[in-house]
Amino acid sequence: MKVELVSKQIIKPSSPTPQNLRTFKLSLMDQIALSSHTRLLFLYHNIGNEVTIHDKLEGLKTSLSQTLTHFYPFAGRFKDNKVIECNDEGVEFRETRVHGFLSDILKQPDTDLLHQFVPAYDAHLLSEFLMKVQANIFNCGGLAICVSLSHKIADAATMGSFIKAWSCTAVGCMTESMLPKYILGSLFPSIDSPIVLPTFELRRHLNFITRRYIFDSPKITKLKSKAASKTVENPTRVEAVFALIWKCATTASRTNLGTTKRPSMAYQMVNIRQRTNPPLPNTCIGNFVGQFIAKPEESSSDSEMNLQGLVIHLRKGLEQFSKEHVQKLQGGNAFVTVFEGLKNIMELLSKEDVDFYGFTSWCRVEFYEADFGWGKPKWVSVPSPRVKNSIILMDMSDGKGIEALVTLSEQDMALMENNHELLEFASLNPTIT
Repeated sequence: MKVELVSKQIIKPSSPTPQNLRTFKLSLMDQIALSSHTRLLFLYHNIGNEVTIHDKLEGLKTSLSQTLTHFYPFAGRFKDNKVIECNDEGVEFRETRVHGFLSDILKQPDTDLLHQFVPAYDAHLLSEFLMKVQANIFNCGGLAICVSLSHKIADAATMGSFIKAWSCTAVGCMTESMLPKYILGSLFPSIDSPIVLPTFELRRHLNFITRRYIFDSPKITKLKSKAASKTVENPTRVEAVFALIWKCATTASRTNLGTTKRPSMAYQMVNIRQRTNPPLPNTCIGNFVGQFIAKPEESSSDSEMNLQGLVIHLRKGLEQFSKEHVQKLQGGNAFVTVFEGLKNIMELLSKEDVDFYGFTSWCRVEFYEADFGWGKPKWVSVPSPRVKNSIILMDMSDGKGIEALVTLSEQDMALMENNHELLEFASLNPTIT
């Protein structure tokens, strides 16, 4: 499927950023965030003919410019790893023509092919655009909008806040409650001394592949019932789905390695905003996530690695994180708390004798509410990061089912794709209808 670049321009805030807001200080969490971009792809059915498409894209650019007035750091440039100069230099907006049909993408979608619709990646992220947008127009009038935003200034909650504000601006329903809050930098200020972490590169692994699994609402209800125990009587849908994927991935790895005792651990990313005292609004801009490690006991691997046992480990890990980690963050030990947590994760990621699975849930972020004036998206997805042993969970369009993007080695995925326990509750890459 050929994708042809039609135009490229800079979109600047519709109103200049006031002088007193021209220097944006990163928070400690922003400072240690990876220099990569978070990317989301929104796919829409036929939005009109050639004339109306042009008008709608112009409206999209106008509403983007208006939204950037409020999200002014996104239109700035990094000065160093502590400050963004909010100089209104703008974000890049690309328009392409796709010589193909949206229906071809939605029919058992190949997540790797979605990279065709993503703005070009620049290795020097700290010196170029913090945000890029690419609007891809299909021959059928379908549209795929990719939003690419620097992880140094945005986590999933920030991405969700921006998309909601932009889409509501486009249709004229923007409210004051959607305006971004810039408070994380003052609550958790960056530090002057360099942060030295273990050497680790988050890179795409060529011998790893991503597969899409769909858990619809009725199957999740059955899975939650199976995952329930006296300790966790009512697992969340996220806990149940991740525990099952974790269990099946571990089984695949151990089978391929010819062992039953290889350690298997997982880490879960957690949005901290609603876990502080008092809670912070989800419209706080920046990175405000932490992570906990779930680690079954090696001596009782057979019982610990069952579905109920894994859910218990996930629940206990989250409860401990919410109580101890967040308390330390707010108790004046933010740097030590954040540094030690990240250091532990990186050390485990570098080990060759442990299966370590990274888990991120973007559920309840309401990406499917992104209506720019031509209806809600048919599908929202993440172009495959192809990062070793990673799992990303997202809501389905009904807000009840879950779509899981699972990245494993080719050998482990071959067994996962035929795991009867997994396929009892999940469908492997069905067509989006």
